[in-house]
Amino acid sequence: MQHTKEAEKLVEIIRPYTPDHLYKYRSIKAKGVKDIFIKRKVYFTDATKFDDPFECRPILTFHESSLKREQDLKKLAKNKFPNADKRTIKKLIKGKKRFLTDQKTLRGTYNSLIKNIGVYCLSEIKDDLLMWSLYADSHRGFCIEFDPSHENTLFWEAFKVIYQEEYPTVNMMDIGKAEEFRKAYVTKSLHWENQKEWRILKMEHEGGPGPKEFSPELLTGVIIGALMRDEDTNVLLEWIEKYPSKINLYKAELNPKKYKLDIVPYRP
Repeated sequence: MQHTKEAEKLVEIIRPYTPDHLYKYRSIKAKGVKDIFIKRKVYFTDATKFDDPFECRPILTFHESSLKREQDLKKLAKNKFPNADKRTIKKLIKGKKRFLTDQKTLRGTYNSLIKNIGVYCLSEIKDDLLMWSLYADSHRGFCIEFDPSHENTLFWEAFKVIYQEEYPTVNMMDIGKAEEFRKAYVTKSLHWENQKEWRILKMEHEGGPGPKEFSPELLTGVIIGALMRDEDTNVLLEWIEKYPSKINLYKAELNPKKYKLDIVPYRP
């Protein structure tokens, strides 16, 4: 029951609304990009491989109360050894109390957690000039449109990233709770706010990093970059032609008067 309540609270905190679409900027040469269309698979990376060195670096803390720390250790021991008797549990937690207060141990535990979490990053905007430059081969790539509105599907699971100036403080003994989870895994520097990022997380028991399949109808559109080469466009169109459901095609065009992109229907 408690687990269900925390899951509901997590959705409420991290998914305050459902975006109309979520977008992934890609280069035609990126590893695994063909699999998105041919195999309906996207690849989740682990958080230790992000470009931003400030990513996933919260301040780690613990419960001040020695009684609460002992209770937490007892809970961990019982979860790991559900059939152990009271005497065995007491032996297990004896001498382990420094685990909750030693910063090196806390950091090591946190790093081992994030290494086994798969992350897929998306955005709720499709016309950001910087993201087209950074993630879509300087406008020579393309942008994929996904539908996040269908409950219990892959892209519906995306969480809205929170942006702030300071590192969040995370209580490692409460990391399974909604608020601590948010701070630990979906908080970034305010400098990235323009990206309006959403991310899907797959914990270790859900498969962690690696390929994840999605239903064909969740890929609803493709935006061809303003500077995409004709030969690359042809390759992309071949992939789309073989796709099992309808994909709406668009073209990003440089606005003649402003520093902006116009996303228009694609006309060969």
